[in-house]
Amino acid sequence: MTTKTFLRPDGVTEVHRVLNESVLGNWSSQDPLSFEKSIVWLEPLDSLDFVREAVVDNARSRRGPLGSPNMIVLGYSKLTPDAPRDPVTGAYTRRLFYWKPSDAQRNMNDFPADAVDPRSVLPGQRGDLPPAVEFDRAYPPALRRAAPAASPGKPQLRLQTVA
Repeated sequence: MTTKTFLRPDGVTEVHRVLNESVLGNWSSQDPLSFEKSIVWLEPLDSLDFVREAVVDNARSRRGPLGSPNMIVLGYSKLTPDAPRDPVTGAYTRRLFYWKPSDAQRNMNDFPADAVDPRSVLPGQRGDLPPAVEFDRAYPPALRRAAPAASPGKPQLRLQTVA
């Protein structure tokens, strides 16, 4: 897959998928990942040994940031302009990459079952398991922050963990 990576002035990285015959040959209108245009990373990839990957089936927009209480959002997918809404809910299906608050305090020598290597995540493709490497560090203090509290009146995202 061909991608273009853009580093924005605010430190956010966005990985765009370049459509070509190879991508279009594997395209399926039944697969929500087929409609992913890009992956937005809110933290530098070199500081993330793993992320949790979840499918959000009630996203209200194709492109806006995703968030949920009790998690630290590290990245999310953006969809193409022609991405369909669910006919029943009227919502979009997107991916969210996150940590649980306790993940930021771990030494990264063992990974949760739903962990993926963020460097392997591409638009339209699920992430791979993190490499089996011994890490002799913990995460930078910037990533050791509390998850945001729930906002009253704001709908909760429905997460489906990816196996």
